[in-house]
Amino acid sequence: MFFAARRCDDRWTTFALALLVGLSASSLLVSRAAAEPPKTTQNCPKIAEIAAAEAHQAVAADDKFYYAITSSSVGKYDRKTAERVATSSGEAMHLNSGFFHEGKLLLAHSNYPLMPEKSEIKALDPATMELSTLRDLGDAGGSLTWVVRHAGQWWCNFAKYGKANHETFLVTYNDDWTELRRYRYPAAMISHLGSMSVSGGLFIGDRLFVTGHDDGVLFSLAIPAAGDELKLVEILGCPFTGQGIAIDPVDGNLLGISRKERKIIVAKLPSQAVAPITLRVLSYNIHHGEGNDRKLDLPRLAKIITSVNPDLVLLQEVDQNVARSGKVDQPKVLAELTKMEFCFGSNLALQGGGYGNAILSRYKIERHDNHLLPSLDGGEQRGVLVAEISLPGRAPTLRVAATHFDYRGKEDERLASVAWLTEKLVKEQTVATILGGDLNATRETETLKKLGAHWKIAGETETPTIPTDKPERQIDFVLCRPDDAWEVVEVKVLEEPIASDHLPILAVLKLRTTSEK
Repeated sequence: MFFAARRCDDRWTTFALALLVGLSASSLLVSRAAAEPPKTTQNCPKIAEIAAAEAHQAVAADDKFYYAITSSSVGKYDRKTAERVATSSGEAMHLNSGFFHEGKLLLAHSNYPLMPEKSEIKALDPATMELSTLRDLGDAGGSLTWVVRHAGQWWCNFAKYGKANHETFLVTYNDDWTELRRYRYPAAMISHLGSMSVSGGLFIGDRLFVTGHDDGVLFSLAIPAAGDELKLVEILGCPFTGQGIAIDPVDGNLLGISRKERKIIVAKLPSQAVAPITLRVLSYNIHHGEGNDRKLDLPRLAKIITSVNPDLVLLQEVDQNVARSGKVDQPKVLAELTKMEFCFGSNLALQGGGYGNAILSRYKIERHDNHLLPSLDGGEQRGVLVAEISLPGRAPTLRVAATHFDYRGKEDERLASVAWLTEKLVKEQTVATILGGDLNATRETETLKKLGAHWKIAGETETPTIPTDKPERQIDFVLCRPDDAWEVVEVKVLEEPIASDHLPILAVLKLRTTSEK
């Protein structure tokens, strides 16, 4: 066990002081030895292991490499050969857990065991393997051991050790790094940690999983709707002893380390342990950024989008480098303003650029393809943009489609589009899929009836989206399939009459686990 000695006025005598207080140290050892092994409800079996000299603190992964994390550096290992190909450069004293965000590996970092405590979020560029400081959190009242991005917020764990380890706390911050909420861990969990603290953490769906420092267990926690105490749901056995953990973006498996053997461990999470994931899906026809006041205003649109904290945004009538909208790359700008990933599908060339649909995602977009829909009688070319999205702890990926149907009175082209979607997106019966967009059709039309035969339409009642000043008809929809995979939690239209000629529609969807279906 590493005793959590802290820095006094003489920075070089802290450990000597700790030894002098031998009785206190002994009491901590007795406390650790007396802690009963946690009783587990189910296990996460080991699938594979990879030797990695830096596997001392944590592990992270992208689609090509594993990243083994030790206190002062990160080793980069090829997933195919298991060979180390690079080591990080840059100053670090006590790195902890890491996770990928916007192409960078973000790592919890502290000056543990010195005093006063200082915590930072370090950023590793995978291309150059250079470490830099992303955010200085100063003395937050504990040592930062893990940080993740979840539900549009930063979640930071600050550890306390020894007799004070029950004071370990979890904080959420907004994008301006203003503290939003603070949580404490339940005594039933802390009692299993001895004198140590919480080392790793991540979200899978709406469930939080954390590790301790020494025991081969994973604590499953629920975020309370009210109050500040996290709820212990269950304790899972796992084939590694605490430390930083991660989800493999390739297959959704759980990654940990064996500190003793210096190995990366790959484990399988039981499906019953994975909580349903709630997705906030916004569909919005943005009228190429031009509002009813004739102003082109992308920041206004971004503010509307972020006001409901969406996970996925399906956009229609989007310009990319088109003269009428100032040759602006609208999907890119909106992605930057909302801090989301994006993809764009152009359905027709227009004034030197492209015009079509876009998808913004809080989660990683693995791949995307744009498909042109059937065009009848010389109408405007329509299309559907299809993206594969990685969700934490989920495999295979989620499929998301954004589309915009023909507006003309006859339904022929819209029905042809429905037939195309049925052929291409419905034949794979088990793939979780979300479809959304401006369908230019109401619920009583044949278009919606045909779609409803294969898709669950979010919302059972009419939620009008046009006209924006006095909405009377709903022609914008969010749909999902297969039916038994989804629960519709909420559907609402945002009252924003100026920014576009359509109102945005928000659907809150819960993707069930296999055991719930």
